[in-house]
Amino acid sequence: MFSLIVCTIDRFDQLERLFTSLKRQSLNTFEVILVDQNPDDRLVGMITAFSSFFIIRHIRSAKGISRARNNGIAVATGAYVCFPDDDCWYEPNTLEVTERLFSAHPNLAIVTGRTLDAAGEPSVSPTGDEPLTITRWNYLACGNSNSIFVRRSALHEIGGFDEDLGVGSDSPFQSGEEADFLLRAIAGGMTLRYFPELTVHHDQVTSEYGPRQIDRARKYGRGFGALMRKQRFPAFYVAYRLARPLASWLVAAARRDKAAVQYKRAWLTGILEGYATWPRWRKG
Repeated sequence: MFSLIVCTIDRFDQLERLFTSLKRQSLNTFEVILVDQNPDDRLVGMITAFSSFFIIRHIRSAKGISRARNNGIAVATGAYVCFPDDDCWYEPNTLEVTERLFSAHPNLAIVTGRTLDAAGEPSVSPTGDEPLTITRWNYLACGNSNSIFVRRSALHEIGGFDEDLGVGSDSPFQSGEEADFLLRAIAGGMTLRYFPELTVHHDQVTSEYGPRQIDRARKYGRGFGALMRKQRFPAFYVAYRLARPLASWLVAAARRDKAAVQYKRAWLTGILEGYATWPRWRKG
């Protein structure tokens, strides 16, 4: 019934946590497509340990989250496909709730849910307490890749993930692939809906502004800028999305918070770079 495409690299304990949560699912008609981007066989023992509890199909892929997901989609057999990160984990009823939502709403191509930490607090992206139809304007508040569940029958028309977007891609645009996926589904006339009762877990993303986080902000900002250019968002929307980090940058400067200034500036610079360079990258 479900194909869970788990793309993994350089993780073991967190992947084991995910597999343990899958072992406890109340609905057990699923397969795990483990898209392994490691250069060695470090996961073979774990695969052996869990393969008696659920089906694990182990495939290899070059680096790049979008490339790896597309390789997983190519071999998926389930009626529904989802994309849990290797460092997330499921509630015992996550798949059962998803199946019930799809059955109750046969018009939906995609359902999404919320991502919470172990304490029940939002951890990856902000989401609300009310169900919402996902639109071109609220997509950022309606879940992330961990909580995207799609009918496999819709994937051919959506076209998978853009391999020029996302972590590990060959491009400078290291984010935006999941938002692009949702926006292309909307543009194709599909109906997508967010449900707060559908829960996936993920630890809090660090709020520290160290050199690594600042570098990542610029790379992720490029992905968001490229997304807005690719999806032809109007000027007022682009201006709004630039104004937010600009305002945060100015507030951090007023507080003399050097690390926050660097982080906000990196995010803002990245958005501008991504927006400016996307057309040249695609033509090249």
